[in-house]
Amino acid sequence: MVQKFGALGAMRTMMGVLREVSLDDVRHQAETVPRLMVVAPTEEDARRLGDGLAGPEGQYITAYRTVHDSMNPTPGLDAVVVWDPERTGAASRVAESLRYESPLIPIVAFGGFHSHDVDALARTRADILKLNPERATAFGRALPAFRSAAVKQLIDETSAANAQFSLVSNIPAVLPIIGNIAAAGADFIVLTKNQVMMLYKLAAVNGRDLQNQRGILQEVLPVVGAGLFWRTIAREAAALLPFAAGTIPKVVIAYVGTMVVGRAAEFYYRTGLKPSREQMEHFTKQSMEVLRRLPLPGVERFFGDKQGKGSSGALRADEPYRDQEWPR
Repeated sequence: MVQKFGALGAMRTMMGVLREVSLDDVRHQAETVPRLMVVAPTEEDARRLGDGLAGPEGQYITAYRTVHDSMNPTPGLDAVVVWDPERTGAASRVAESLRYESPLIPIVAFGGFHSHDVDALARTRADILKLNPERATAFGRALPAFRSAAVKQLIDETSAANAQFSLVSNIPAVLPIIGNIAAAGADFIVLTKNQVMMLYKLAAVNGRDLQNQRGILQEVLPVVGAGLFWRTIAREAAALLPFAAGTIPKVVIAYVGTMVVGRAAEFYYRTGLKPSREQMEHFTKQSMEVLRRLPLPGVERFFGDKQGKGSSGALRADEPYRDQEWPR
């Protein structure tokens, strides 16, 4: 019965937040098809690289150039990928041709030895979205090859934004686990709004009807509901600390809570299944591992220099999601 009332309360909270959030800009961004230019030694190389990056769906939205072509501006570009193994200066010429564009168009170097280098393709997709995060939803929605990178970018970006907000807001520096976390309600409403935006963007990436905003939340809330209860997240996060003395910094709650919500939604959209309690606990633990390596004030001091380093299963900074659930 308590769980039912909790879920009902979360739904009401989400619907209240939804009424205060305008998702029109998000929908417009998501539904505006991205444009990509690929520059390579030959046109055949460019087309092969374009196919590798964007998949078959990308052939209609990708422009191709050779490193020897004149780099005249192409309207509406979201990114340019340059593969110039002979170092002809193509990247500089592209940068010169685009220097008056507003906003600036990201130029990403492809570092693979061949156009079907899987690791290099993955790094290039991630770099494109990191340099143009506002277009991550559009890339993920239009191009399945970008979906994994888009999902990760959206979750990482929102989690970090919520953590940073928590550092500069007036949430108490330390929140008692047994106390009333809802006392900081105004600030947590802002964090929840960011989560709502993230969930909507994840729905967009996974092809949901963006006109049906309420339906999107009604579909995903039973999946991520536990992550919206900040008290629950605080307890689970504290349980993973070596000195769980009943208090944890606000940044941990904000970051871990947001990432768990995102990971649960990603798991549901990818598999059609609701994560088990064990999986939610795994997402929480994994989020703590990622948080430890973020350049946020106080994080290193909070975890301690020795906590977890070198332990079995520890995550490297360049491999934050090493598990079977995260899409490759």
